[in-house]
Amino acid sequence: MQNKLDNIFKIIAAALLAVVLYILFHETGHLIVMLSAGDTIDNFSILTAHVSGHGGEYTPFSAMWLNANGAFLPYAATIVYMLFYKKDSESKFYIMFSQMIASVVIGSMLAWVIVPFIYMQGQAPAGDDVTKFLDVFGGSPLIVSLAALLLTAAGIAVMLCRQITRNFAREIKAGQ
Repeated sequence: MQNKLDNIFKIIAAALLAVVLYILFHETGHLIVMLSAGDTIDNFSILTAHVSGHGGEYTPFSAMWLNANGAFLPYAATIVYMLFYKKDSESKFYIMFSQMIASVVIGSMLAWVIVPFIYMQGQAPAGDDVTKFLDVFGGSPLIVSLAALLLTAAGIAVMLCRQITRNFAREIKAGQ
């Protein structure tokens, strides 16, 4: 019973840390582009998952990159993290955190797969990064959806090849 409670606590702690880190990297992704466009930053908050600024000069490319980098920076950082994942680690928290961060970040890419279909129906959520990207993109939303699907599949492949999910499942089974 103690192992089960220990696993539950570690999963919750790992998931919370993964979400906070995702928000940090997501907003930092936007921040990097904003600064490169000359924005003066007014607000940066992890708690409200928000960054705002004013005064930048954006080209169509930098406007698209502003919206895409919120997803791309955490994705790229997570891929690098997974490539250096220690398969033989015995640390339960490390194993659980690795699964949580991979799941949160790769799962977030699904918005880039789904929202383009909603966008084509004229029902995409206003203010969403994907919607704002598509407003500037000018190409077929299906291209964006396909690219995101490929990135999602690549992330899952790395996760499986590096045995992150296998190790997580082993820890869950051992804790029952």
